[in-house]
Amino acid sequence: MSTIVPEHHTLKNGRKLTIRTALAKDASQVVKLMKGVINEGPFTLYESDEYSSTAKSEAKRIKRFKDAPGKIYLVAVIKDEITGFISFDNWDTRRTTHTGLFSIFLKKKFRSMGIGKLLVKSMLNWGRNNSVNRKISLAVFSTNKNAIALYKKLGFKKEGCCPRDMIIDGKYVDSILMYKYTK
Repeated sequence: MSTIVPEHHTLKNGRKLTIRTALAKDASQVVKLMKGVINEGPFTLYESDEYSSTAKSEAKRIKRFKDAPGKIYLVAVIKDEITGFISFDNWDTRRTTHTGLFSIFLKKKFRSMGIGKLLVKSMLNWGRNNSVNRKISLAVFSTNKNAIALYKKLGFKKEGCCPRDMIIDGKYVDSILMYKYTK
């Protein structure tokens, strides 16, 4: 089972934050969060009319991640509100099960508070202690300078670049591939 012991943090603004393993009951909040982030702008793979997850399908995904030893799905919660989440999905083949990609999403009103950094650190800590994981990877738009700076600060290294990988607002954008070894 891929779970963590809940972590409690105090943010710079004094608010109390908990990072914990996602639960099926979180699914409707997660879907609403995703829709909000997608509608905000250019840093997701989806455009607003392409995202079709429902609370039911997301609850199944959360359960699948919890039951798989090489996957993790964490939420950041203030009071009862999910402010963001991170999910790491490893590959399912024996040759590649030790690695995978993560995705992170934060509600706009909770950005620049350190929550993203805490979520990534929690995932990395899980990866160091997980018997399956050896490498955590990500792909980030080259235009997302804040995210790239955070990942570098946390020790991720550039692995490569996929030129003209995305089209955003009619313009090509490169994807930057980054990684960090956990063991």
